[in-house]
Amino acid sequence: MKISMSVMIIFTTLFCILPFAWFMLLGKYNTKKIENKFKDAIKRVNLNFNIKEQWNNKLIGIDTSKNILIYMKLIDQEVSVIQIDLNQIKSGHINKQTKEVKKEKKTETELQSLDLELSFLLKSEITTLNLYDINDQLSEYFEMNRAEKWQRLIEQSKLKVSLNKRAA
Repeated sequence: MKISMSVMIIFTTLFCILPFAWFMLLGKYNTKKIENKFKDAIKRVNLNFNIKEQWNNKLIGIDTSKNILIYMKLIDQEVSVIQIDLNQIKSGHINKQTKEVKKEKKTETELQSLDLELSFLLKSEITTLNLYDINDQLSEYFEMNRAEKWQRLIEQSKLKVSLNKRAA
């Protein structure tokens, strides 16, 4: 009787732990696969990032020696790359779209999308860097803080460029 009870406890424990361990390993493998795709794309554009950030299926970084901003997004296992010369940026603006959602008798504001829109000195077009879209990822992890951080970094890079031009 004690043996059959011990066997049942072992099987029950394994059936609870094994799926959890399997999903953890699978998630780690997928994350590593995405990182490798980004590393390959970085090698192709031949840049060295002083500042970079990767989350979910996106990467953004700045090469301060060449004054280049790179935004990468993994779409259908292919890396889409946007390369921007920071010298040509006139301004950066955060575009935040929200929606009022009723949850448990309370109305909450839910983030739908968050973009960093960059306007240029010589071009009239605007480049949009999507930092969050509820259709791509359901959970948000400090996306507004991330958008403000990168807007600030871009502004600082522009300021350094203008100071260097004045000194020259």
